Amino acid sequence: MAKAKISVTIDQALIDACDKVAPKASRSEIVQAALGRWLRDRRRLALEDEIEHYYASLDADERAEDARWAEAGAQAIGETWK
Repeated sequence: MAKAKISVTIDQALIDACDKVAPKASRSEIVQAALGRWLRDRRRLALEDEIEHYYASLDADERAEDARWAEAGAQAIGETWK
């Protein structure tokens, strides 16, 4: 993966805490891992918003059908755990 050199300003106490917790890790690795987690969190939150929007948009018939499918799935899972 290509890498880009950037400059960031970070609170010194945060840097000191990272250095104390992981003294052998490079700061670049720490920042890259943190940014990766931040992006995954943002994607997860966006997906959760889309799911919430979808279910909020269902009419009564669609909600009833969803409930039937959920019950059928729960029963199928229950049977596989016996």
